[in-house]
Amino acid sequence: MVQYAVMIGLRRIGIDLSVANAVGFAVSAQLNFVLSSVFTWGGGARLSWLRWASYNSTALLGLAVNTVVFSTVHSAVGVPLAAVLGVGSGAVFTYLVCNFLIFKVRRVPVAEAEIPA
Repeated sequence: MVQYAVMIGLRRIGIDLSVANAVGFAVSAQLNFVLSSVFTWGGGARLSWLRWASYNSTALLGLAVNTVVFSTVHSAVGVPLAAVLGVGSGAVFTYLVCNFLIFKVRRVPVAEAEIPA
């Protein structure tokens, strides 16, 4: 929603659609980092410069996925659906990398977690 709002706002002032989409993505990525740190991977996920840099590196790759999808399909399916497809594909990519690498929390197997009586 944030990305789309920024994209539409920039487009209305004459910014190229693909550039506006990329800027919207960058703005929303910063908000997503904070929200993901607090809510999605809360508790064990501390805010740190290394985690922020890792997240933004991943977000840049997610932006590439998003932009390729958006640019490829927007003329065929229209801007709103292309935005949804681009955001969705970039978000899935970013989530998977974040879940398995950046915000990875060591999960203790049940047998290890049990305290002997």
